[in-house]
Amino acid sequence: MYVTKVRLTDIKGFGGSRAVDLVLPGQGGWTVVAGRNSSGKSTFLQAIALALGGPSVARGLVADFSDWVSAGAGAGSAEVHVVHDPAADSFAGSGRRPGGALPLRMDWTRPDPSTPGHVAEPRTVLSTSDNERSFRGPWAETTRGWFCAGYGPFRRLVGGSGEAYRVMLAQGPASRMATLFHEDASLAEGVSWLIDLRLRQLEKQPGAGDLLKAVLRLLGDGLLPDGFQIKKVTSDGVWVTRRGQAGPGYPLREMSDGYRTVAALVLDIVRQIHAVYGALDTEPRDGGGLAVTAPGVVLIDEVDAHLHVTWQRKIGTWLREHFPHIQFIVSSHSPYICQAADEGSLIRLPGPNEDGPAEVVDQDLYRRIVYGSGDDAALSELFGMETPYSDRAEEKRKQLVVLERLVYAGTADKEEIREYERLSELLTSSLETRVSEVTARLAGDQ
Repeated sequence: MYVTKVRLTDIKGFGGSRAVDLVLPGQGGWTVVAGRNSSGKSTFLQAIALALGGPSVARGLVADFSDWVSAGAGAGSAEVHVVHDPAADSFAGSGRRPGGALPLRMDWTRPDPSTPGHVAEPRTVLSTSDNERSFRGPWAETTRGWFCAGYGPFRRLVGGSGEAYRVMLAQGPASRMATLFHEDASLAEGVSWLIDLRLRQLEKQPGAGDLLKAVLRLLGDGLLPDGFQIKKVTSDGVWVTRRGQAGPGYPLREMSDGYRTVAALVLDIVRQIHAVYGALDTEPRDGGGLAVTAPGVVLIDEVDAHLHVTWQRKIGTWLREHFPHIQFIVSSHSPYICQAADEGSLIRLPGPNEDGPAEVVDQDLYRRIVYGSGDDAALSELFGMETPYSDRAEEKRKQLVVLERLVYAGTADKEEIREYERLSELLTSSLETRVSEVTARLAGDQ
């Protein structure tokens, strides 16, 4: 299953001129949703998740929909069009498989304010044919495939409230999307699954050893930075070792947040794929390692959370290469995450004070982000950052430009020349910044 279109109408901040109508590539790859704080990135991913899951999943994930309809609107809708993978996604019931894109739509209706105690409830679209196809396909409880999973920024290995634990134990898409809606939900089941695989391997159960070996080979193929690798599983959990170092290594639970959250994320994706398809089909990668070949959709909110910039730059490429048929739709504040976006898959959400819809960035901006530096991306209209420098540095750069004009004009005195030389040495600049500074000086000379 792949998403080809997203429409959000009068859902939270996506009302009026900010309604969403986007076309996506509909294939495996890396789609990034970027925007300022409060631009609606989490809502965007959650609305997609609810439309993919259907009404029963939506009610299991969200207890109260009273704030989902935009202010001033009487109803709102989230509509996602998907295409199925004939080899992986089945339809319930008899008859011919539906062809073409399948619209999955959820409607919310604001209750009559004169009726106390009522909240907005998700209601399926009224079209009989679309309803029938939805409930025969991804919304059906008995079909195979239609893999989708969602992850929030808090990807814990321990903890979790009773409500979150109840959702995690549920079968189907609700359990695979729990952390996207519940901050206190954990991904501890992935480690438990590996421990169980290790136990079944020791008991010589068919297939357990091969599956465990494949998972460890995947997790050990450059996922963690600085030479660390997930190498073994014991009854105490998952262990991380560093290349070239002797000894048993370190328990994953004692590593930093970045190590734990990334390992928990990838491990849970693998576990959920195995649960949905009943197997973990892989293929060798060029240069060694394995790639998981299952199709599907994975939503990740703030994929850069807890990651150093060097890791942010690599994580998108790693996930795309090791899950080549998964359509990742992620949100991020990081220009380095955006640099891994596929063509036609870099989306800008308007700021909270902007009137206008979400848009796939144009070719020129896409090339500037993907083929430029991190500063190029941060200073582009995608992020709206005016300068990459501190306030103190900016003030001194203004002084440098003024002094440079005097020096080149030959009107600077000795003290101004000494200050110009001091500031020139203090303020190291990238080539792009020097071009901007010289342009400012030349503009002032005219």
